Amino acid sequence: MSVLINASTSTGLIQSADTSGEIELQSNGTTALKVNTNEGIQILNCLGVGNATPSTSGAGITFPATQSASTDANTLDDYEEGTFTPTLGTSGGTTGSPTYTNQNGRYTKIGKFVTVQVYLSFSKNTLSGGYIAYINGLPFTSAASASFPLTTNWSGWYNPSGTSFINVQAIVPNNNTRFDMYRMTAAGVDSAPLPIAVSEMGTAITWYLNASYYTD
Repeated sequence: MSVLINASTSTGLIQSADTSGEIELQSNGTTALKVNTNEGIQILNCLGVGNATPSTSGAGITFPATQSASTDANTLDDYEEGTFTPTLGTSGGTTGSPTYTNQNGRYTKIGKFVTVQVYLSFSKNTLSGGYIAYINGLPFTSAASASFPLTTNWSGWYNPSGTSFINVQAIVPNNNTRFDMYRMTAAGVDSAPLPIAVSEMGTAITWYLNASYYTD
C-alpha cells in the first residue's frame, strides 16, 4: 500500500493510501517526488544540492553558484555552463591595443574538468615586438600542481607575417587563467613547437580553440 502526502494551501497536509505500492510527495495535487515500486526515485522538475535553489526551468540538478568541493572521487560536486570574453595578452604586458572582430568564449565545467571553446579574431594594430602571445580570460584558474595534464587539444590557425607557420597549439600554465600560444611549421612538424611572438603575426589574425584543462 502506498502513502500519498499532499501539501494543500486550502486544507493543509493531506495523507492518503492506495494499493499502488508507491510513495508520492505532492504540492497542491501535483506530484513533485515519487518513490516507485522498484525503489527508484522520480523528481518532476529540478533537484537542488548543497542548499542550492532548484532551477524553475527544465529538469535537472542545480549546483551552488560556488562549488562545494567533495574529497570523494566518486562524487559529482559541480556543473556549470557559461560564456567568457577572451582577450589577447603578451608576456610583455600592455604593448598596444588590438581591434577585435570576434571575442567569443564558451565553457562547460564538470567537477574539476573544464572544456572551453574560443573564437578570437583581431587586428593587432600597435602590438609589436618579440613578446609571447597569450589568450587571457579563462573562466577558471588551472590546477596549481604540475602533476595534472594541462596541455590543450587545439585546432586552429593564425595569419603569420610570413608563410612558414600556420598551425598552432596552446598550453595552460599552472595556476593561471591564460593559454600560452605555440606554433608549428606548415608541414605540421610539432616535435619542438615554439612560442608565438607578436612580431611574427600578420595584421589580421583568427584563432579557433577547443580545449580542456583541470582546476584544483
